Amino acid sequence: MTTSSDVSSSGKASRRFDLRGAFLVSMLGITMTALLPILLFQVPASDIEHHLIPASKIKTSNLKVRTSKRKPRYFMVFSTSCSPFQNWQAIAFFHFAHMIKQPGNITRLVSGCKQDEADALRKLHKEKISLLSDRFHLHVTPDYKVGTGDQKYWNKPNGLLDYMENVLGFPGNAAEYNEDIIIIVDPDMMLLRPITHDFRSMHVSWEGELTHTAVTHGHPIAQAYAYGAGWLTSLNGNHSFVVGKDSPVNKLSVEDARKYYPAGPPYLATGKDMYNIAVHWVKFLPRLHVLFPHMMAEMHAYSMSAAHLNLPHRLSKEFMVSEVGGKEGFHFLDGISRGDACNASFPVKNLPLVLHYCQRYSLGRWFFNKYKLREDIFDCNAPLLRDPPLDVGTIYDWNIFPNGVDMHDYKNPSKHYQLVQNEW
Repeated sequence: MTTSSDVSSSGKASRRFDLRGAFLVSMLGITMTALLPILLFQVPASDIEHHLIPASKIKTSNLKVRTSKRKPRYFMVFSTSCSPFQNWQAIAFFHFAHMIKQPGNITRLVSGCKQDEADALRKLHKEKISLLSDRFHLHVTPDYKVGTGDQKYWNKPNGLLDYMENVLGFPGNAAEYNEDIIIIVDPDMMLLRPITHDFRSMHVSWEGELTHTAVTHGHPIAQAYAYGAGWLTSLNGNHSFVVGKDSPVNKLSVEDARKYYPAGPPYLATGKDMYNIAVHWVKFLPRLHVLFPHMMAEMHAYSMSAAHLNLPHRLSKEFMVSEVGGKEGFHFLDGISRGDACNASFPVKNLPLVLHYCQRYSLGRWFFNKYKLREDIFDCNAPLLRDPPLDVGTIYDWNIFPNGVDMHDYKNPSKHYQLVQNEW
């Protein structure tokens, strides 16, 4: 774990920030240190459960047509570039998938590789990742990025469509996979518990009035993200330019846009529904970007596609933990003292699905941010991260970022309220 510069801070954090921050900075630091053995030791494939489809049989010609009696199979995908920065995230992702015994096939969709880079990634995957499980795959796609900046995220929908058409065989082979479950996650997510299509045993609060607790045709499920109805309202009434004049989007209320469509990873839908979403996601994204040329255009285009297909999502804010001050799935810390946050045992049923480490995390001078890690963090020659003390949550009630200037100022009443509401 890295530490910031030796600068004092006057910002005082709330109990909720201390507790959540202690858990996150400790877990992220310890995790990245513990992952190094993945590249040093080979794990026999026989040690892993192989109760679903092995890699050798993922070719559509080797799969039987699904009958109504068979449980759905899971196909989890995450999209990355061909960069060292996302290579270590992919290694970490596969490690956690192995640790929590995520069922089904898991595929890294990698875009933008030169031939020698693709060859090197295939070698790395074969020698290291596939040893964890023969259900872990690598699929190299063309580079769908247009220009620079936020358009790099266009690889996600295009890579998904490429995978569904060239690996699973949609649309011609749709009957083989229509009722299976496609799960889309991000590379900077750590799986904390297995993700399946059935949420009946998971205690979470839901947004909106939908009642389904399992993913079936017409009933996708996803994490609720904070952009609300912005995917619709940001177009200032010009959404017909994106979806056409006859789209159901044109009749959608702002309230329903907020309740059922601000979805984000983890996304879950049947193969049939996800393929239809992917087709329109790819189609709508360039048009939407004309009107809304920002990073979030990619996620907004997913929402637009789902609404166009009349596929309202049941959403929950509690599938992940990411933003320390947000209303996310931190309920597993209820009743845990700050001193025990880094050393407590949590029942799996209480955990969120993922830890999404897309933010900056700091407590005292302890700090974690994915952009600050060395890209060769899992190389034998890279120094290990320092682990924070297990009682870090009681030692500090303030935080400061490494630049010594940009810090949380909890004297600001609005920020203080955000952190202490609900008596945290």
